[in-house]
Amino acid sequence: MPAAEATPFTAPLKFSARLRAAVDRVIPADGWPAGWSGGVADYVSTASSDLDWAREPLRSLDVRLGKSFAELSAAEQDAILHTLEAESDPGFAALRRICWEGFYASTPGRRPAGLDMVGFHAVPPGVAPIEPDPVPSIRPEQVRRSYDAVVVGSGPGGGVAAQVLAQAGRHVLLIERARQLSNADLRGDHLHGKRAAVYAPSAGPGAGHPRIAQLPTGDVELDGTGDAALYGLNADAFGGGTRLWQGMAWRFLPEDFAMRDHYGNPEGASLQNWPVGYDEMEPYYTRAEQELGVAGTEGGLTSRTPRSSGYPLPPMGTEPARELLGHAADTLGWGWGPIPLAINSVPNDGRPACVRCPQCVGHACPVNAKNGSHNTFVPRAVATGRCDVLFDAEVIEVRDGSGRAGVTVMADTSGAPVSLAIDADVVVLSAGAVETPRLLLASGIGNDEMGRHLHDHRFTTVLSTVAEPAKPFVGPGHSVATLDHVHRDTIPWGGGVLVDLMGLLPLTSAMAPSAEGVPAWGDGHKEWMREGRRHVFGVFGMGQEVPLPTSRVSLASVRDRWGRPGAALRKDVHWASREVEMGMAVAGREWLAAAGATDIRVPHGGATASAAGEHSCGTARMSDDAATGATDRYGRVHGARRIVVCDSSLHPTNGSVNPTLTIVANAFRVAEYLAGNWPSA
Repeated sequence: MPAAEATPFTAPLKFSARLRAAVDRVIPADGWPAGWSGGVADYVSTASSDLDWAREPLRSLDVRLGKSFAELSAAEQDAILHTLEAESDPGFAALRRICWEGFYASTPGRRPAGLDMVGFHAVPPGVAPIEPDPVPSIRPEQVRRSYDAVVVGSGPGGGVAAQVLAQAGRHVLLIERARQLSNADLRGDHLHGKRAAVYAPSAGPGAGHPRIAQLPTGDVELDGTGDAALYGLNADAFGGGTRLWQGMAWRFLPEDFAMRDHYGNPEGASLQNWPVGYDEMEPYYTRAEQELGVAGTEGGLTSRTPRSSGYPLPPMGTEPARELLGHAADTLGWGWGPIPLAINSVPNDGRPACVRCPQCVGHACPVNAKNGSHNTFVPRAVATGRCDVLFDAEVIEVRDGSGRAGVTVMADTSGAPVSLAIDADVVVLSAGAVETPRLLLASGIGNDEMGRHLHDHRFTTVLSTVAEPAKPFVGPGHSVATLDHVHRDTIPWGGGVLVDLMGLLPLTSAMAPSAEGVPAWGDGHKEWMREGRRHVFGVFGMGQEVPLPTSRVSLASVRDRWGRPGAALRKDVHWASREVEMGMAVAGREWLAAAGATDIRVPHGGATASAAGEHSCGTARMSDDAATGATDRYGRVHGARRIVVCDSSLHPTNGSVNPTLTIVANAFRVAEYLAGNWPSA
């Protein structure tokens, strides 16, 4: 559901007796409360601009219902509502949406009846949330005018760079655009959470950060308060995506580093080998797993990635989905195993084990058991005494030079912008595959390859029905996987990993039921939410996306709050990538059929929601040849003297699994080389 545009209005919505009666027909009383008393009344009484979009359609609906609607029988009321539904009345559509948001969505301080009805507990009963101490930071007036290194961005690449350089004796300034929010600020809000946000995402950059999505239907201007999916939002938070990720921590397979050698370059594409191979990356993968803290086991998922060390933590415990699909994989002769996760399966690093909450993806951990840059690499950098962290500050320009580099930073202190000019021996850009090239291009740094080859992954969902519920509201989410369709003959162009479909949030199920024939509202919808939803099960495929030179980040005509150009995002999809999607759908169907599932189906719709996704990469890709890449094998920008990139922008290809562990491993490699080959004056 696209996020609605908000206006400054803050008065609560007023519901007449007619509208309240309609709410109670959309969600009727049964053994559980009706919609109005079950949560909608509290929801609409809150002063918020979120619901301003609904004022006019609800006013129109109120008139159409008629003065006597509240006095009619339930059957008569339902007949009127069915007529409005058949007419696609916008007021009734708005009412339904508000019902789902009020009855099934968790928000701070509000737990509607729908969550208890479906058995959803954001924090498992008996678990006391833990709020970790904030990372020490400095204020703008405390920033020195000169550092050995400035690192832009605190995600997995920037966090590793800050740790490695500080531990090597360098004085580092780590700049993070986001404020240092608490875990509580980033958890449990199903309307503003990163994943499936209905309104302005809490992990978004906020107003004043426009982008242009160059879609096939035309350009769309977006801001950091809008639709998170269309915007191409990776988490704008301390720790980057690792603050809110589920933690899938895969190694790329050896073939992923030499895609062009294995498959050639299909016409129109820009498939390129990495300048490094798996053997060179392996020690850094081992270091990444150890220092990040990955839970996993050797076996069916590791047989094709030679290892110098085992996982530091045992795998997460099993669940019905793993047992069901594991048995099915055995019958098919497929290898399988528990997914490696950067989550504490047992107490580790002074922090507790996962409590298996059901909203891991897109939310901060309630007990700080999810491992990321924010609670591993950055704290270690700060502990050296040689890393300053500056929050709520934005780099607007990067400077390169033969003797020194530097940045210009805008910091907003109590509404009074402050400009800081900071010099450094080297500037490390780790702002992600969109913001890193945008900043470099806006600074006049980089060759014609900078910003090109934007790609992500291809995604396929296969749904089905199972006799016994296999995916209760137990986290952390995906549990079991097979790599037997990665670089195998079953799916072309490198194929993809297949995993069990994670449990959906109640609001997601209510707004878009993942089954055929579910009533749009009323008794039938409520009954399906309570019982039928539990029997929906599925497989999710993540596969290779073949890059194109026309898919890119460029500078847009829109300006951000500092007057700098925003990013323009264009994503073209190659036919080879479509073949990967289709192949994953076929394999997913086969896996579910072997598990005894019925009503197996592939939902229709686009596989990528926007021009940039959560796994975006390739926009400053590494190549020893400046004609085919924006950076060299160590992340140094071609044509620049003291500018290094250290994030997913470097990836020439993105594998067929989540890229974060590879971002971390490659960041260790890049930062270690930089520390040992410091640019001379």
